[in-house]
Amino acid sequence: MATILVLGGGYAGMRAIKFLQKTALAEDNLILVDQSSLHTEKTNLHEVAAGTIDPAKITYDIPSVIGKRVTFIQDRVTNVSVNDQQVTLAKHSPLTYDYLVLALGFQSESFGIKGVDDNALPMDDLATSKTVYHHIESKLKYYAETKDRNDLKIAVCGAGFTGIELLGELTQSLPKLQAKYQTPAVKVVCLERMPSILPMFGQPLRDYALNFMARHDVEMRLGASITEVTPTAVIYEDADKQAHQFDANTIIWTVGVSGSQVIADSGFEQRRNRVVVQADLSLADHPEVFIVGDVAAVMDPTGKRPYPTTAQIALAAGEQAAKNIGALRRGQTTDAFYYQSSGTVASLSDRDGIGEIFSKQRPVHGYPASALKKVITDRSLLESAHLSTVFHKGRFDLYH
Repeated sequence: MATILVLGGGYAGMRAIKFLQKTALAEDNLILVDQSSLHTEKTNLHEVAAGTIDPAKITYDIPSVIGKRVTFIQDRVTNVSVNDQQVTLAKHSPLTYDYLVLALGFQSESFGIKGVDDNALPMDDLATSKTVYHHIESKLKYYAETKDRNDLKIAVCGAGFTGIELLGELTQSLPKLQAKYQTPAVKVVCLERMPSILPMFGQPLRDYALNFMARHDVEMRLGASITEVTPTAVIYEDADKQAHQFDANTIIWTVGVSGSQVIADSGFEQRRNRVVVQADLSLADHPEVFIVGDVAAVMDPTGKRPYPTTAQIALAAGEQAAKNIGALRRGQTTDAFYYQSSGTVASLSDRDGIGEIFSKQRPVHGYPASALKKVITDRSLLESAHLSTVFHKGRFDLYH
């Protein structure tokens, strides 16, 4: 009998534990650890932050879907010792393992910029995303009393996937909040260091997204390098190194993420809390340890860069890690991880979006892209949980 331990109940961890029930030996002991009993579809956190979806719609109860064979421990991981094959938890006794799947997820990255941690609102998880929406609503609700024009200004820092999708959702939710609280129009500004947005897409799709923002009065300040965040302002330099300041009482941070801090705290060789893994997703010199998801740097064999840390890749890597542990339990060799994208889609609200399906020769935009985003969400639910989960939590509002 072997103890197989999975750390993290996100996309990669849930897919791994689902497949381990098929690939592990019948006598093996399967344990899943996560600090929350809820799995969150984190690719939809922008909808929670904008207030366009019920948070319960993007979560499901982990113990209810993992099966009776798996022991679930709700606790926070504090340290992983691969030499001792032991994991330390905040409240529970230390756990020893024979095989480990390390899938601890991400955290917001401040990049050392002054004031970010204290003054900007992150979107790491369900709780912080709820906080973003409640903050926005409270500023509009009490504007009649404060008369502070900065209560009607929102700064979104970062124009990556999360930032762009949040901006798209805000174009739908802010008019409703303005009507509810009888406030003047809210000014939304996005500040992005790069001269363009979403480099994974071709220029026509990027232009489509920028035109969407312009039509909905979202101001895109590209080439803005943020140097400091105060409680009421974002300070930045433009491409000519000229200093500027945008005043706002709501500052949302979507600039980037790193892997879980547990990685650095545990002494792994890492960069931004991501560990470079072997072709089969195992840790060098530790074939019993597999690292997947946001804490892994998985090299694309066709290039010199790691795969992006997307939900699709996390799901595929979790499955491959489980299959490889099953192979090791049977004295077989492991297989290298191979990933082929089925498409990438960024939503621009409930009815609009941009994407590329199957290859860069198949661009899609507008409502078809929005519908495809929902199909992808339903597919991830099916892959991490069960068909019944899709029926209860899936997105079937494909037609309006």
